[in-house]
Amino acid sequence: MRIAIVSLLLVLTGGLQAQTSVGLRIDHKAGQAEFDSEGPWTTPLGEEVYIDRLEYYMSMFTLVHDGGQETAIEGAYVLADGFVDEIHALGDVDGVENVEALNFFVGIDPDNNHADPAAWPSGHPLAPQVPSMHWGWSAGYRFIALEGGAGINGVITHEIHALGDDNHFPGETEVVASIENGMLILDVEADIFGFYNLLSVGSGLINHGEDGEAILVCNNLADKVFRLPGAAGVETAQHGFGFALVPVEGGAELRFDAPLQEEAEIVLLDVLGRPLQTERVSIGTQRFRMGDVKQGAFLLSIQTSSNRATRRWIQG
Repeated sequence: MRIAIVSLLLVLTGGLQAQTSVGLRIDHKAGQAEFDSEGPWTTPLGEEVYIDRLEYYMSMFTLVHDGGQETAIEGAYVLADGFVDEIHALGDVDGVENVEALNFFVGIDPDNNHADPAAWPSGHPLAPQVPSMHWGWSAGYRFIALEGGAGINGVITHEIHALGDDNHFPGETEVVASIENGMLILDVEADIFGFYNLLSVGSGLINHGEDGEAILVCNNLADKVFRLPGAAGVETAQHGFGFALVPVEGGAELRFDAPLQEEAEIVLLDVLGRPLQTERVSIGTQRFRMGDVKQGAFLLSIQTSSNRATRRWIQG
């Protein structure tokens, strides 16, 4: 009996040690610039805007890891503020090593969307907030609160408070994962211009509800806001090193759009952000082969003195 009890304790202790706390760190950007002021900023539609408030909810998180396995994180909610970059604690998971992506839903799940905010402990994302993120029991929480001005000096008001169970859209983002002080940190960038995808506010706009622009910004949060850290460089640095990844036996060939104008460093990383292979590429290179790469999911980072590009690479 004593041996059985000791064995059981060892099993339980091992299970506890296998648990890993997960945190989501969101770095808010305006394109490639740091989102650190009200503006003015120029939206994808070319409209000048000032942003006074940007808060949004996310819920129902699922880790995609270790070759496509999915592990749900129960009871996790994030209330993000576009002006605050911070780590949001999601909860604990077991048996997760290499994280590939994070699935989530916009806003609050219907079961909790119409509950009493006062029932949550102080400091919880669903507890009462200042300014309020709760519209009322029947309408529920504000999934997104986007407020500001447009036009010269921002004199034209635009304000969207997006609500509604029907706008509880699913989204997915790739992440860069790392271990910091024993916590599994998932790093993403959030481009605030993503909220303005196809959204015109130059003539003024007020939408407090579940339809029209409220649907659009919730869809945008699901699909247009999040990206890998540094991934914007793939699009904005085309004059420096736009490139294609062409699979070849045992690796891939990088084909640059034009001969490199600067020396570049190529780093192959695992999905936890740990460097696996580093190569130096000289000026004038247009094709470069990365060989001896095992099967799996990787990040490929290319850095010059003026540009950086990061892409995900799955080696079959």
